[in-house]
Amino acid sequence: MRVLAHGGVGSPREMDENVKKTVEKGIVDKSNALEVVIGVVKELEDDPVFNAGTGSRIRLDGSVQMDAAVMFSGEIGAVSAIEKVRNPVKIAKEIYDSPFVMLTGVDSTNFARDLGYKEHDPVTEKRMEEFKEMKEKLEETGGSERLKRIREFYDQVDGGDTVGCVAEVDGEYAAAVSTGGTSYCMRGRVGDSPLVGCGFYAGKRGAVVTTGKGEEIIKRMSAKRCYDLLLEHDIKDACEMVVEEYPEEISIGVIAVSDDGIASADNRDMSQYKI
Repeated sequence: MRVLAHGGVGSPREMDENVKKTVEKGIVDKSNALEVVIGVVKELEDDPVFNAGTGSRIRLDGSVQMDAAVMFSGEIGAVSAIEKVRNPVKIAKEIYDSPFVMLTGVDSTNFARDLGYKEHDPVTEKRMEEFKEMKEKLEETGGSERLKRIREFYDQVDGGDTVGCVAEVDGEYAAAVSTGGTSYCMRGRVGDSPLVGCGFYAGKRGAVVTTGKGEEIIKRMSAKRCYDLLLEHDIKDACEMVVEEYPEEISIGVIAVSDDGIASADNRDMSQYKI
């Protein structure tokens, strides 16, 4: 078994211990790579220091909308803009087991309720303080001026936007991601995390998860880009090549596992742990 998890690019290395605890707890009694990555990401969602599940960031309208995805053995399950659930990655797994690939918004929340997942408030005191500060910065602005200010603040948001895990068990690879979005984002915004090839990818040769500025990752489809590079380059080189494709002002982190081993690369601090 090989496992690598991260707490989001921009998260300080002092949080490595938090990631370590989630990995050690998440892998217990797991029999395959998919169970491992879901178990680890579920524990990351339950740790309020990370921006996923409990501790997710609050959007401009005061809502918390979360995204998550899993990929294993050519199959995918993803959820976007889901609300008031404790573990979005578990709902992604339910979708993985369904005839569908992704559900979004209120319909994804209703899907979770139909399966018996109870309502859960993910807001923490820290996130509420951040939300109040965000509202104060945008006070007394409206229309085009408000949008201009939102853009200015959003462009300053730097990393720390996802949690993720890649794993190899008995020669099979899996990836899982989860996020609470970013500060200064509008309701309905979806980043890279639940989009296959952007925030995650897993195939017969390995698994990749990305973290960083979601819109920029989507434009580059960086998870699939890294996976393709794994086929021709050393895993460490592949991760570093993806990071080098970004200008320094855009935060980006990549974790991967393949036949060659485990590797990560980033242009900011990124809490992580591997076994």
